[in-house]
Amino acid sequence: MKNRPNKALTFFLSFCPGVGHLYLGTMTRGLQFMILFFGAWALIDFSSIGIFNFCIPIIWFYSLFDALQLADQEIIEDRPLVEWTHLTGHWLGPILIALGGILIIDDIMPRVWNKIFVDINFSWNSFRSLAMALALIIIGMLLLRGKRVRKND
Repeated sequence: MKNRPNKALTFFLSFCPGVGHLYLGTMTRGLQFMILFFGAWALIDFSSIGIFNFCIPIIWFYSLFDALQLADQEIIEDRPLVEWTHLTGHWLGPILIALGGILIIDDIMPRVWNKIFVDINFSWNSFRSLAMALALIIIGMLLLRGKRVRKND
């Protein structure tokens, strides 16, 4: 009979995302959690994109509870968190384009706006709030409209 992993030790090691997984022997999953957590942290710090600050606690909690769930299993499989083969141009391309667009909107556009529209009393934050509100309204209307399904008589 194989020794069961110590759940208390798994809990404490999981305070650093991925380390609890490494203790359990799931090297691929643990390494992916580490790359995801510290990569998100570096991306937020490097780019000053404040919109992604909520990702850090989500990744941390998910990593912690995932390691504890794995510790309870009879047979611990090293299934990857993300299948790298699925991250083709169809998924990764739009994600990178969106991150680049957010970086432009969040960092560069306020500077350009303030240089061009110095005399107008309409700040970049006001414009950004208006643009986000309009985008949400349009997306909501498109979702309500939905796909039209024809009934064949």
